[in-house]
Amino acid sequence: MNTEKASVITRGNGRDIILQAFHWNLVKTKGTGTVDGSGSSWYKTLAARADDIAAAGFTVVYLPPPWIDDSLWEKDGRHGGGEGYFWRDFDLNSRYGSKEELKTLVYELHARNIKVIVDIVLNHRDRFRMQKDLWPYPGPQWRSLAGRDTGGAFLDGSSDLKLDHPDVYNAFHRALTELLDEVHVDGWRWDFVWGYHPRDVLSLIRDTEKTEYLSVGEYWQAGSIPDDPMFMRYGGCERSRLIGWALETGSCVFDMVLKRELNTGNPAHFKYGINCDPSPELRAASVTLVDNHDTGASPYSPANGWGQKVWECAPHLKSRAYAFILMMPGTPCIYWPDLFDWQLHEIRDLIQIRKQAGIVASSDWTDLTDRHSGFAAFVHDESGDPRLALSIGSDFADPGAGFTLAFEKPGEYRIWLKK
Repeated sequence: MNTEKASVITRGNGRDIILQAFHWNLVKTKGTGTVDGSGSSWYKTLAARADDIAAAGFTVVYLPPPWIDDSLWEKDGRHGGGEGYFWRDFDLNSRYGSKEELKTLVYELHARNIKVIVDIVLNHRDRFRMQKDLWPYPGPQWRSLAGRDTGGAFLDGSSDLKLDHPDVYNAFHRALTELLDEVHVDGWRWDFVWGYHPRDVLSLIRDTEKTEYLSVGEYWQAGSIPDDPMFMRYGGCERSRLIGWALETGSCVFDMVLKRELNTGNPAHFKYGINCDPSPELRAASVTLVDNHDTGASPYSPANGWGQKVWECAPHLKSRAYAFILMMPGTPCIYWPDLFDWQLHEIRDLIQIRKQAGIVASSDWTDLTDRHSGFAAFVHDESGDPRLALSIGSDFADPGAGFTLAFEKPGEYRIWLKK
């Protein structure tokens, strides 16, 4: 594996709990998303719920792509577009709300000591716009700069941007600077990271004057795709590709190795995630998740009821999955619908237990699975003391003197805290 460590590290403070504050069906170009026509933008809705978000214990809110997207597709009676992933230009007045509403939302969250990161789509854009319009400031046509560069192609590549072209890179640099300096966001979630070189991510982080708080990349691809440069750069193992990207960019990475195991529901295999790696640096680089806007279901969109739902953790497995990511190392990321739409209220209790136990992203842990069924472990605080005992689908039932039962979901899991 050819990996050089980054000179800049943007992984938060280790105590973060992230809320992914959106899902796929919120907005649609045809106006059929769950907030379309509601009389309130999504940014205004979130700002009104800032107290609730803070009370739940979140320290970071992850927002959707901020740039305007009026793309549209229709097929077999379904339609989509407008979600932000085929954005038109760097106009911050998007379907999620206006630039001023975004600034207000960030202000309200900052007032409650909550950081904000936004989804950045570097690799691609609305290809139909590329064919006929110009950059929103002097420069060449989008289409002339589109195509393969240092990364793999998104779908057929017709929407790809040539990020290694200086005009494209500088345009993104200005757009990110606007988000940092005028909107006051604190970092990025990088979409589709195998579509561009990790040095581009590190360069954009280094070249902005404000130091980002948190940066996390999205990569999930277990199989071999011929033009995926991550295979050549980091090797054929999905784990090595995720780790290589995180080390080279100084960022976190969504722990899709763990996600794969959570989907099986077999707690004995949960320990194979990057968040349980022997290296504290790698544990700290893992952002753990149960579902997101792509993998999971989304609340009903009136016109077509369509959400991504391409790799969902089955609803009956979510309780144990959330217990695991919130009680174990790594930085947990909670999917908005699971807590706020589908009422998995135990997530609130689990967040408070994590904080009470002093668990951080790099926390050490003691594996007890060789002695018990399912998953069993002691989890340590920053000082290295075992402060929490966890049993998921396991016969482990007695952590010993000093531990008291803090939370239990019969048939699923038990959690004990040490006084």
